[in-house]
Amino acid sequence: MGPPSVRRLAVPLLLVVTLGGTAAGTVSATAPGHNGELVFRRYLDTDHTWSVLFTTNPDGSGVTMITHPSRRVQDSAPNWSPRGRQIVFQRVTLDGCGPACETDEIDVVNNDGSGLKTLAHDSGSKGCIWHERPAGGTCRGVPTWSPDGKLIAFECTELTATQTNPYLGRICVMNADGTNIHEIAQAPATGVGDTAPSWSPDGTRIAFQRAILDARGTVMRDAAFVMDADGGNVHRVTPWRLRAGQPDWSPDGRRIVFYSNWGGPPKVSANLYTVGVSGTGLRQLTHARAGRQQHLSASYSPDGRWIAFSRTENGGNADVFVMQANGKHVRNVTRSAIWDSGVDWGPRR
Repeated sequence: MGPPSVRRLAVPLLLVVTLGGTAAGTVSATAPGHNGELVFRRYLDTDHTWSVLFTTNPDGSGVTMITHPSRRVQDSAPNWSPRGRQIVFQRVTLDGCGPACETDEIDVVNNDGSGLKTLAHDSGSKGCIWHERPAGGTCRGVPTWSPDGKLIAFECTELTATQTNPYLGRICVMNADGTNIHEIAQAPATGVGDTAPSWSPDGTRIAFQRAILDARGTVMRDAAFVMDADGGNVHRVTPWRLRAGQPDWSPDGRRIVFYSNWGGPPKVSANLYTVGVSGTGLRQLTHARAGRQQHLSASYSPDGRWIAFSRTENGGNADVFVMQANGKHVRNVTRSAIWDSGVDWGPRR
């Protein structure tokens, strides 16, 4: 059977050139509840320098553009608020602080596309850059609301004259209005890059993706980790061999969905898996081989029975799909001419 449809309401994705170095996009935690709309990132140009946010019903009807950035601006990594009234996302403005200098900020918009507001940004001419030199600002991305809607966690990377590696990210937290931005004190303090936070449904823990870097700053391996919301009790939950990316917490708090082969070679397929939050009970949901399909970031539905994700076929463009949480009954949601990804499943309003 197909995914449950929802009543259409008036409604208005990680980092592409920045921070993650991938066109996959990302998602964050799904608040428990009744199933609502999907929000996703869509590229409007083949160079992947211009992207906007769309919403759609799970059956693919009612596709609506909710952000309207100008060219060379990328809106990505959308995440619904717990009540589905707002969407927080990352906005990258290429050449936003001068030639070859980009600004990365965290913005929020109402579900009808109104009320666009910047929550975290660099003032003056600062920005996030590694094309030529660090700009002295902060790279930001992959925002996620806490389940009570009071806080937002996101990746933050401050680039300086001595720290020029965008992969050495940390997890920051701020109030939902953009005040009180602070970095979570994580261990170890060096040699790792953390991104893609996903809050547990009870708000006490955060799942995230961690990269281990060598002395030259090269990413050696990736896995999904879980920590307390204050940065304590960090533990790995996925095998290193899977190179896990973009974890998303299930609404019941028991499992995490992720995709394998993060940043891996194109001849190796990326597949979707789930795992228990203690690291046990690993389950493979998709079974692509030889790079013919690449499954990208995924998001649980609010009722926990479905998973939305994006997928490419034979090196082609990505589209949004849904399937049952056991990996069965895969259905197309979008059929884009360019690229759809970074999907997040919101609650019914």
